[in-house]
Amino acid sequence: MYKGFVLSESLKNPLILNDFEKIYVKVESHPEAKLKIWHDFKLKIEDNNIDNAVKVFAEQIRNTWYVHFWNDNIVYIILSNKIFKIPKEPKQWQSKEYQELKEYAVSHGVEERYLDFWIED
Repeated sequence: MYKGFVLSESLKNPLILNDFEKIYVKVESHPEAKLKIWHDFKLKIEDNNIDNAVKVFAEQIRNTWYVHFWNDNIVYIILSNKIFKIPKEPKQWQSKEYQELKEYAVSHGVEERYLDFWIED
């Protein structure tokens, strides 16, 4: 099973979130950001549905945002029309795959400070 975080504000059509199982929804205040209030959906996706889910989010994610899903070994990072599959690292992101993702994301407008992916079990 995969878990992941999606901000409804990051989606072209946030109604697609109705098609996914929610673990919880949290409303967050981010006074430093352009959008001050974020609606953070923690989702659960079965292994056999992950490929379809990441494709849906790759089509729906807005530029400069991302969605991420993880299991015990893998993290999917989904940007607009781009999907990265990187190893889940225990303490700090250092893999070659992470470095490629980071370079791509920053060059496409994602702020580097947001690239320390929050993973909770």
